[in-house]
Amino acid sequence: MTKKQIQEFTRRITHANRSGLTLIKFEMLFVYFDDIVRACQENDRQAMTDGVHHADAVLKSFQETLDFQYEISAQLYALYDFHRRQLSKVIIKNSAEGLDQSREMLLKTYHAFQEAAKQDTSGPLMRNAQQVYAGYTYGKHDLNESYDLHSSRGFLA
Repeated sequence: MTKKQIQEFTRRITHANRSGLTLIKFEMLFVYFDDIVRACQENDRQAMTDGVHHADAVLKSFQETLDFQYEISAQLYALYDFHRRQLSKVIIKNSAEGLDQSREMLLKTYHAFQEAAKQDTSGPLMRNAQQVYAGYTYGKHDLNESYDLHSSRGFLA
C-alpha cells in the first residue's frame, strides 16, 4: 500500500460511520491482495509475506467484530476463515494462486455490504476529527487538501 493510499484511507476512516468503516476495510483488503500479487510477480518474498499479514489482519478484524446474535454471523465467520486459509496457502506455495477466487467471493460480500450501507444514516464513529478542506488550492497534478490544525480535536477541556 502506498503512502498516498494510506493517507486517503486514514482520512476516510476519520469520517466514516460503522457501515462505511466496513467498506473501507474491504477496500484496504483488496489493495493488500494487489500488493500480494505484485510481490509474487516480482518474486519479493518479504513484500508478499507483509501483504499476507496485513490482509489477514483485516480478515481477522472482520471475524472479531461479528455479532453472533445474528444467524449470518456464523456464515461470515466461516467465509472469512476460508479466506484466511487461502492467504496461508499463498505463503506456503509462494504463489498468489487462489487469490483471484478469494477476491471474487469477497467482492460479492463487499457489494452486499455496500447495499446495506445505503440504509445506514448514523453519524461518524470518530468525533472531533480534523476537518479536511479540499478545493482551495490545486497542485500540479491533483487537488491539495488542507487540514484544520487549530481545532482542539478533543484535547482541550
